[in-house]
Amino acid sequence: MNQMFKTIWPELKPHGWTLLYVMFLGTLISGPKSMIPLLVGELAKAWEAGDRDAAVWIPFTIAVIWVCIGGLRFFHLFWMKYTANKIAINLRRKLMDKYLSLNIGFFNDFVRGSGGLISRMIHDITIVQNGLYKVSDLVREPIIVVVMFTLLVMMDWKLTFFILAALPIITTVMRKFSKSLRKYGYKNQEAMEDLTKTLKESLDGTRIVQSFNLENEMRRAFNEKADQVLFATRRIISREEGVGPASESLAAITISSILVYIGHQVFEGNFSTPDFIQFIGYIILLQDGVKKLQGAIIKLQQSAVALERMQSVFDSTQVVPQAENPVEFPKTWDKIKFENVHFGFGEKKVLKGIDLEVKQGEIIALVGSSGGGKSTLVNLLERFFDPTSGRILIGDHDIKDIDLKDLRDHVALVSQDVFLFGDTIERNIHAGNFDKSVEEVPAAAKLANAHNFITAKTDGYKTRVADQGGGLSGGEKQRVSIARAIFKDAPILVLDEATSALDSESELEVQKGLEHLMQGRTAFVIAHRLSTIAKADRILVMKDGQIVEQGDHNNLLEKKGEYFRFHQIQAGL
Repeated sequence: MNQMFKTIWPELKPHGWTLLYVMFLGTLISGPKSMIPLLVGELAKAWEAGDRDAAVWIPFTIAVIWVCIGGLRFFHLFWMKYTANKIAINLRRKLMDKYLSLNIGFFNDFVRGSGGLISRMIHDITIVQNGLYKVSDLVREPIIVVVMFTLLVMMDWKLTFFILAALPIITTVMRKFSKSLRKYGYKNQEAMEDLTKTLKESLDGTRIVQSFNLENEMRRAFNEKADQVLFATRRIISREEGVGPASESLAAITISSILVYIGHQVFEGNFSTPDFIQFIGYIILLQDGVKKLQGAIIKLQQSAVALERMQSVFDSTQVVPQAENPVEFPKTWDKIKFENVHFGFGEKKVLKGIDLEVKQGEIIALVGSSGGGKSTLVNLLERFFDPTSGRILIGDHDIKDIDLKDLRDHVALVSQDVFLFGDTIERNIHAGNFDKSVEEVPAAAKLANAHNFITAKTDGYKTRVADQGGGLSGGEKQRVSIARAIFKDAPILVLDEATSALDSESELEVQKGLEHLMQGRTAFVIAHRLSTIAKADRILVMKDGQIVEQGDHNNLLEKKGEYFRFHQIQAGL
């Protein structure tokens, strides 16, 4: 129980004044509500005594109390639920901020992928939200329980024995149910992550699924994960609903014992009918209050589990750190330098002591077998990761000391896997630099050789792009991404196999755009097709995380080494 409150309190603390207001309203509700059994008892006495005045004003008093309680209850629940929704939205904002700050390594390591992270954003936070709704019960019902218990003791202190005798048993039952709920809460939320992951894979991979006739396999996988969710949900429901009958049965046994005692008191003349009516009213409110408290604790237990899972993301240290006193990207620089750069994922070494100096305006091509470290080398330049050891300099500045946003503002990326937002073509190009006027977008599109196909569309630049660039061909998507890079106008350019997925005709169109893009820029070009990099100022051949050869196209062919071998393979010799 203490652990549950420790987990939930940090989220509630910023809303302390609202919670105090909710508690105050809860007190205003609980106090008058506790008077109802007393007034009903007094009404019964008035009937017995023939007091006509009391028999009129007491019912009206009860009605006024219920009307007031209804109004107070509205504000009590409104502010609690609104606060719960604010907390849920803030959690989603915090989680989104965290996702955006994490480096690529986190996403590579996260077993359930982006589907699992989406599940935490939606499903887990919904659980938290539903649990926080119950805080209103937690601040209101204890007052009723305490008042009812006190009034019962005042009626007959011997009744205390019967009530207190049941408390240790109720506490033990609640503890066992809470422990089990925590266990299956984790299982349920993990199963929901798996389900979301499978759904996302099915939607993202529609072409592959249909091409390989994997529909039945995806159905099987989805149904399997759905069954796991259902299994965990069944366990949770059984425990949520089981705690009620268990405590109610215990309460029934206790009440029946009390009724036997009261019956004896009635026979002895120590207990009247109005007293009995009052007693029953107290018992009903007491039992209702205990039941709502139990329900609130169960829901908050589930919320605590969800918050703990989110905390594991918040606590992740896989972020690219910003320098304490970052400097601006240098206005003048003459080179980019890699000094003894090492990098690895865990025990796997990807780069091994890279020493490289690139002059400003130089076009550097990177070639080599897959897994040689080409993409990792350029990823370090934008600080998607940081080197395990060594450093990267732009001019005289270590890139770790440069403001991260400013650094990335000066590097433009065009990759093989083109990502376009679900927005207009114009907006996708404008995303290169929102500080520039949208009026400059067509000029960038013309340089990217994209203007003609864009204007040929019905809505031109206002044409909306479907999910993942749907509605555009591969060459068209690539030219939009090149236009975005041109619009960004960054001095450093990274081309990561930008034409490898295109047919010859599309490649020719895209290559024209790339030639405009590379003019006057320092470019790192990763390519498998050697024909696309023959004009590079320098070609680096990478193997097993090291630069094994470098030179221009003709020099490397003369060496008859790795580059020559690649050339012969592609030439079919």
